[in-house]
Amino acid sequence: MNKGICSISHRIIYSGWDFQQALSALTFLMEECEYEKKYSRVDLRRFRCFETALVVSFARPFKTGRGREQLDLSAVDFEFTTEEREIKDKLIRLRDKVVSHSDEEQMEYITYSFKPFDDHDVRMPIEKFQEALYLEETEIYKIEKLLHRLIHAIAEYKFKIVQSNPDEFNRNKAPYLTS
Repeated sequence: MNKGICSISHRIIYSGWDFQQALSALTFLMEECEYEKKYSRVDLRRFRCFETALVVSFARPFKTGRGREQLDLSAVDFEFTTEEREIKDKLIRLRDKVVSHSDEEQMEYITYSFKPFDDHDVRMPIEKFQEALYLEETEIYKIEKLLHRLIHAIAEYKFKIVQSNPDEFNRNKAPYLTS
């Protein structure tokens, strides 16, 4: 790392928090889900909530928009391995196509109707959605390892910055509120 660096971006600071959020969601998923076990729809939806939080939090630093800069991992001396890049790309794809936007091309469901009473023409609509997880158990452990590496790289970078420029961490960043 360049010893002359004396400024740290908001994106780096917030990315550490984003990755911590992703790791927490991943930990909750790992603690509660046994991948070889069968679960009710309600349990699967709970696991999908953890998975969704994982995907959104992981992807946030790598997305730009509304004045946000994308995380520059070269600033924290981090490089993805080929396997890590594949996992990152899958998580970003899930975020972009499924989790955050429900792209029509990725939708999966079945609809049908039935007549519950023989003596009435009333029909009931039924919808069945894909209730499985998007990530496989083997991927979960790879994501956990990747998150630990990312969090460590950012923490190490912040530690080095604060040693050479302690005032850089004396911040109170508040949201910009409009009336």
